[in-house]
Amino acid sequence: MIFRGCDISICVVLSCLKLITGLQHDILSVLRRHWTSELCDSKLIIEKEFPNKVANMAKLDLPTVWRDIKTYRRAYLLTVVASFGGMLFGWDTGLIGGVLTMDAFHESFGLDPRSGDFANLQGNIVSVLQAGCFFGALASFYVSDTFGRKWALIIADIIFIIGSTIQTLCALGTKSLAQLYVGRVIGGFGVGLISAVVPTYISENAPKQIRGRCVGCMQLFNVTGICLSFFVNYGISLDITDRYNSAKWRVPFALQMLPGVILLVGMLFMNESPRWLVEKNKITEAAKAMAHVRGKPIEDPEVVQELDDIIADFNGHEKMPMIAQLKSACSNKTMFYRSSFAVILMFFQQWTGTNSINYFAPQIFKQIGLTGPSAGLFATGVYGIVKIVVTAVGLMAFTEQLGRKWSLLIGSAGQAFAMFYIGINQAVHPPTGELDGNAIFAIICVYLFVVFYSFGWGPIPFVLSSECAPNHVRSLVMAAALMTQWLFNFVIAKITPLMLADITYGTFLLFGSCCIVMGIYAIFFVPETKGVPLESIHLLFEGNIIAGCVKDTFPSTSRAKKIGNTHYADEVEDIDGGAPKKNRSVEHVETA
Repeated sequence: MIFRGCDISICVVLSCLKLITGLQHDILSVLRRHWTSELCDSKLIIEKEFPNKVANMAKLDLPTVWRDIKTYRRAYLLTVVASFGGMLFGWDTGLIGGVLTMDAFHESFGLDPRSGDFANLQGNIVSVLQAGCFFGALASFYVSDTFGRKWALIIADIIFIIGSTIQTLCALGTKSLAQLYVGRVIGGFGVGLISAVVPTYISENAPKQIRGRCVGCMQLFNVTGICLSFFVNYGISLDITDRYNSAKWRVPFALQMLPGVILLVGMLFMNESPRWLVEKNKITEAAKAMAHVRGKPIEDPEVVQELDDIIADFNGHEKMPMIAQLKSACSNKTMFYRSSFAVILMFFQQWTGTNSINYFAPQIFKQIGLTGPSAGLFATGVYGIVKIVVTAVGLMAFTEQLGRKWSLLIGSAGQAFAMFYIGINQAVHPPTGELDGNAIFAIICVYLFVVFYSFGWGPIPFVLSSECAPNHVRSLVMAAALMTQWLFNFVIAKITPLMLADITYGTFLLFGSCCIVMGIYAIFFVPETKGVPLESIHLLFEGNIIAGCVKDTFPSTSRAKKIGNTHYADEVEDIDGGAPKKNRSVEHVETA
């Protein structure tokens, strides 16, 4: 059974790679056939202009990517170090699903998988971490705003390591779950704090040319952690033959501290966010931090211009207390929209159904028809490999080339198809325990789901949330966004085993319907932000937001190109007039 699963999984990986390269051509072919009718005035755009522009946008240009890596190597190094924070949660997400199926874990805590309360207990063990994450995200506003993004990450990482240590050493001389719950809450608090600060820290440091790719790396490390933990579980299930040896579940808990140690050491050598330094009136330190991460001297014109834009944007918003930030976030319709935008994106991300698969993949594969604990763990591990490959390709070829909006649109359509097929197939052809054709294609759809999720609703909500939040309330907005994410992560973790047990195939139909709603939302309410400076993103939310977002759907009318080279300091000078913008804005902030 394991080898059959291996053959299927390898074929799926190859098919996913082929799908990515051929996806664009297939979509354009369908559009071309659809718009041959004279009823559509957009035929000329679809036939002549749109294919060429999208073709140029969504191609994997490795020489360009490599050139970017060399040019922005310091920004990428900062991104890699900070993104280990994403691996922390990914590791726990992957390991806990496998641990819950281990006989050794059941023996250590006196659990009976056949009892009626076991499904509810599973949900409690998984979701208690998300409870800690929720409060960690809540605390991120105060910690990152007070101590800075860099030290917020270091503090959170230490908390996570303490929580992981408690989890590893629980069930010694007792079968009580209390210590496990405490360890998961503490570890979750650290993870929640990290998850809210990492996107902010990276977006405030990364150049606009690679900002989306850099922020999306957090998701890449997240799925890498998931995959590594899957294979740790699988390897241990083969290496430790004693089914009741507690090392089978202790080792995965202990190994999740490894990325935490790397993050802790690496962050000691990284710079602080230049935007946080400007907010705290530390202009000289901000200039040094920006010049360092750009790999240019402080006097470089681009560094001076970007710093001047940041200073101009913060004028009048320095050192705002929490109440003032709350009032500012709701001060008008545009600000409220930008502030709530991140919350809505994170809400939708959780209702794609991805974490139901992440947490309970072995059970889902068993329900579909892939029997045997080792086979389920192996298939889950290959699922993780697909996630890594597609997320990496997506960051290189989609996020900055195709754009945020189209990544969400294509992702929504693919996710909906996969979820609907799994649900309908399970309703029409209930699993018999045999790996027949229907079960094989249902397994393929699980992999297909992750293909579309990994370049769309996986990384893009983090990118858009950190980009669209105004500078002076970014900590507050990201705290609210990640609180929303962890709240519904908690809900999904809690209800998934119950839904799989009670409504079975209806679980997948529910998530498929949510994916369709997300696609509609992306068309009418999500702007395109690629290449737009953080200080100029407010222009995308002015005027008729729905009309502007619909324009952004088509490359020929996208607003991002038109405002990509604007400078906020220039806008301020046009309004204020008077002294040279650089000297005026710096003097204003430093003497405020």
